[in-house]
Amino acid sequence: MQTPHQDKLDASKNPYVLMPILLLMWGSLAAVSKLLLERLDSYQVMFYMYALGAVIFFAILIRKVRLKEALKSWKVSDYGLLFACGLFTFLYDFFYLKSLELIPAVEASMLNYLFPIFIVLFAVPIHNEKLTWAKLVSVGMGFLGTALLTTKGDLANLNFTNAKGDVLAILAAVSWGIFTNLVKKNKKDMVVSTFLITAVALVLSTAAMLVYSRWIVPGQADFLGVLWLSLSNIVLGFFLYFRALAYSPASLIASFTFFTPFVTLLFIVLLLGERLTWVDGLAAVLILFSVPMQKIGSVLAARRAPGTIKHDV
Repeated sequence: MQTPHQDKLDASKNPYVLMPILLLMWGSLAAVSKLLLERLDSYQVMFYMYALGAVIFFAILIRKVRLKEALKSWKVSDYGLLFACGLFTFLYDFFYLKSLELIPAVEASMLNYLFPIFIVLFAVPIHNEKLTWAKLVSVGMGFLGTALLTTKGDLANLNFTNAKGDVLAILAAVSWGIFTNLVKKNKKDMVVSTFLITAVALVLSTAAMLVYSRWIVPGQADFLGVLWLSLSNIVLGFFLYFRALAYSPASLIASFTFFTPFVTLLFIVLLLGERLTWVDGLAAVLILFSVPMQKIGSVLAARRAPGTIKHDV
């Protein structure tokens, strides 16, 4: 059995290890999706993404998990929770991909980057997390950094091209905020849970494609693209995200997700050769220090209340 100190040092449970890996994968999401949407529509992208994810999870499930034993202690409420998680992860991808069809990727991403705020806000009623000054400052720093990155420090240049696309991108952020807080409540086997969540999203995406789109066989490049989205956004993405949520407060994970635009910017610099400006550097500093801000707040709160131990949900 591990001691609390050893548990904190365990890399497989440490959000400071798990989240950077996840954010490296998330950084490519908007660009890859935008490229795929030139030849596939959003319904087809979602169908193939979830279908591949479900197949991979099922293969892992039959090799690693004894399903009967894993489901013995499950209640109707457990299935209901995972159905809700599957619904909101589907809604996130649905709203985000639809927004990418209507507005530029930068605009959709900027509005989607509001989801850390919704994670913190929904954590209050769902997990009874306290909205401390440190969390508010952390969210404010992350949001300001995101705004600087996306506007290059000039708010006058911020032009919204399509109201419907903007609303869809914001709804995606709301959906991810709800999904994150719901999935944190799940305490069942991770492999079984992720398979069921993906299966629910697959059923919904299949129905949506049959009603609003059509079946096509993607080309090799498109297949590799949706395979990457499935691996980075669902298979490995779910595992790393759920693992981090299991051992960290939702508000801390929300602060980490403010790194997403910064990681996206790094991909642009590395792949396209664009240069960083001083505004980009300032934005990076704000985003990078938004996560430690919560830790500082926790330490100060602990010092003010000696002899008490407080645990975030």
